Amino acid sequence: MSDRARPLLDRGLEGHEEELQRLVDEQTALRRVATLVAAGTSDVDLVAEVTSEIAQLFGADRAAALRWDGDTIRIIGDWNVAGAPTTLTDRVYSFGGDTITARVVNSAAPARVESVDDLHTEFARTRWDELGLQASIGAPIVVDGHIWGVITASRTTKDDPFAPGAEHRLGDFAALVAQAIANSEARREVAELADEQAALRRVATLVAGGRPQPEVLEAATREAGELFAAQAVYLVRWEGVQDEVVVVGGWNDGSEPLVAPQSRYHPARGSATLRVLETGFASRADESSLELGERCVIAAPVIVTANLLGALVAVKPIGKAFPVEAEIRLRSFGDLVAQSIANEQAQAEMRASRARIVRAADEARQKLERNLHDGAQQRLVSVSISLRLATAKLPAAPEDARVIITAASEELAHALDELRELARGLHPAILTKHGLGQALEVLAERAPFEVAVADELDERLPPSVEAAAYYVVAESLTNIAKYAQASAVEVRVCRQDGVARVEVVDDGVGGADVSLGSGLRGLADRVEALDGRLGIVSPPAEGTCVWAEIPLA
Repeated sequence: MSDRARPLLDRGLEGHEEELQRLVDEQTALRRVATLVAAGTSDVDLVAEVTSEIAQLFGADRAAALRWDGDTIRIIGDWNVAGAPTTLTDRVYSFGGDTITARVVNSAAPARVESVDDLHTEFARTRWDELGLQASIGAPIVVDGHIWGVITASRTTKDDPFAPGAEHRLGDFAALVAQAIANSEARREVAELADEQAALRRVATLVAGGRPQPEVLEAATREAGELFAAQAVYLVRWEGVQDEVVVVGGWNDGSEPLVAPQSRYHPARGSATLRVLETGFASRADESSLELGERCVIAAPVIVTANLLGALVAVKPIGKAFPVEAEIRLRSFGDLVAQSIANEQAQAEMRASRARIVRAADEARQKLERNLHDGAQQRLVSVSISLRLATAKLPAAPEDARVIITAASEELAHALDELRELARGLHPAILTKHGLGQALEVLAERAPFEVAVADELDERLPPSVEAAAYYVVAESLTNIAKYAQASAVEVRVCRQDGVARVEVVDDGVGGADVSLGSGLRGLADRVEALDGRLGIVSPPAEGTCVWAEIPLA
């Protein structure tokens, strides 16, 4: 080898060694950052480490990580060669121009600016001069397929560009930051889900324990308010006055007075609150009212036994938005409040039903006692007296005794007839012997108006179902005779899909209400005791339909 060729070879080997060292340094830095990512290092610590690593690796005087939200750029971490405390973190800048950040975001790819002459807008050149930059490279931070932010490295003291391809190598670090951010957000989502499930479990425990509804409402609104960082959470009810709601109860964070129960306020048209009450679907909106002022609101329906009772409403000051889909998650708390209300209503109805059953049993017993005392019992007493008198007369006046005994026998026959009538009132004999169809025909014959019976049964029903159906028709015909002013009635009984259905339809004045009469309420108790349903359709002046559906199983 000539002496002239040896220096060229030495320089080639030297360049090769430098490239190998650069690769080693780069992989070592990447490994350190990857280790931090795998360890779940916080966003703040990771950004600090990454900016330090890339600045030193690429020979930069400054490095930064920036968050892009579509309109602005916020610096979330930076490093400078002097090691001085950062002064840029959390600063927010308008997004635009031809800056290195804008180039990366707009292209969704690594980019570089080698000098101020590469910049095409006055805005970009001004920012370049403000920061004292000489050259910059940048790469996008892509999370879930969307640009989350940008990493940049810049030189402020060296009047030379970065090495070719440096911006693409910077992308490897950006990918690690993206992975760390995705991991962090996943951990945050898991933590939020765990907090939400714990809050729901605490409220559900109160519901399952049968705690009073106001206690459940207070717990549900407090848990929802703390979970969503709300200023206040209320249960509101719409009572029919347009654009007016009534506050049932709620919770607030203490920053302002709690709206008292039974207070009324008027949300603006199109508000989340009114949309829920009109549609039954969860909603969100910025809304205002004279009473509560302007608020950011999420609202979810509270549905009790298929009826929209009201809305659970959470509020924040304008500008402090709730998390995405928070209104959907609020629905879970609304459902627990609804279940608590339904439980309390069911318990109240059960207590009222028990009281009615006891009262009905007492009244039936007293009625039976009166009927026995005033009817058959008096006749039997008379028969007893007559027999004693006949016994006394028998030796001396057998003919007189015979007349007395004959009269006593007739009285005894009347007593037996009255006892049979009482027995029919307890359970009609014809129902037991011949079934529901013939029993309904007998009821129809006794009615003071025309009754058409449509018996569509092809076989006997279970005895308890037959009895319940019979009394539905009997009580309905009694009520029609008393109140309906009807001229014709149709009775229909059938079975379908494992259910017996009975209907009594009249052409009277209508306006019947199951809550106004003890007879119909007693029928509802009898039907519900068999897991059935009793209903009334009775528009004014359009007649009445009383129907019952009773499972056969």
